Amino acid sequence: MPDDLPGPPGGADREDQPRGDRPTEPLGGPRPPEPPGPTEPLGGPPAGAGQTWPQAPPPPAQGYGQPGYGQPPYGTQPGYGQPPYGYGYGYPAGPQTDSSATAALVIAVVGFFICPPVGAVVALVLANSAQKRIEASGGRLTGLEQARAARIIAIIELVLTGIVILLGAIAIVASIGSRY
Repeated sequence: MPDDLPGPPGGADREDQPRGDRPTEPLGGPRPPEPPGPTEPLGGPPAGAGQTWPQAPPPPAQGYGQPGYGQPPYGTQPGYGQPPYGYGYGYPAGPQTDSSATAALVIAVVGFFICPPVGAVVALVLANSAQKRIEASGGRLTGLEQARAARIIAIIELVLTGIVILLGAIAIVASIGSRY
């Protein structure tokens, strides 16, 4: 069994296959010669003839001065992050619009076409709570104009709904009274 080598079964030419005691060559031919070591100067006198080669300078320290080049280590953020509080460019963020004032205005307008009395009542409640919240915020919240507009639209919705209901009731009474 020592003659069994890996390869195709029944191979007749066992001499073409490498054996364990014979080294193989790479596909491109024999291995190229090794380059001369650092102690052998190229084209100069042999090593130890009194000539010394200068040492390479040590790499610069990364602690101070300009940062090193290349990618930052994994887990660190690249430069130019957020400046500390109180520094930076531009103006500080302004006051925000109260979201319930915006919701009241949207519900008042949409409720005018979909379900006038319900949308008007919801818009009135939201507009009143938004106005109280905006006034209590001390200038951090805006949207008082939106809350007022939502309140005006809701009141107009309620008045128009009342007029439509009143005209409908008068029409019903008039139609019933004319039959008798």
